[in-house]
Amino acid sequence: MEQLSRVFVPTVLETSGNAIGLGCFSTEQVAWQVLRSFLKKSEQMSLDSASIVIWDIDVIGHDAMTELTNLVVRECPVCQRKTMWFDLDQYSAICYGTACSAWIEENLHEKDIIDCGFPPTQYLKQTKSIDEAITELTNLGNKIRSAGEDVTNSMYNQTDVSQAISND
Repeated sequence: MEQLSRVFVPTVLETSGNAIGLGCFSTEQVAWQVLRSFLKKSEQMSLDSASIVIWDIDVIGHDAMTELTNLVVRECPVCQRKTMWFDLDQYSAICYGTACSAWIEENLHEKDIIDCGFPPTQYLKQTKSIDEAITELTNLGNKIRSAGEDVTNSMYNQTDVSQAISND
């Protein structure tokens, strides 16, 4: 059996300050899968942040720990639920709210460009800053609501929404 040299530990922090450990995993991939699955339930809980920490085995002190990622939750500009998780180390965010999935991320090819989108309507936009991306997604959410649709309902009429947002 192969000896582990490090483990990956995903954790979420409730607004009450209570930490919820999600397990201890031998690979980063599994730790991310477990964390993402848990974040999909974030609209049912009162959470503040999440992280994945790498612990090196048989190392004493602070040198044994490396923070791989640190996420904070904010209100989603599209669905207006506290389900949008921002990666503090990268220019990226994704909403884990039911029927939403709005996202923001740094463009892979152009460093000064921030991409954002809303998959249910295939909305994509390029902006110059995260603030501008949030504004674009907020405007999109406002258009969806003004069309009488509810983003939190997975049965909303995506055709009507797509038409409403394309009329600008």
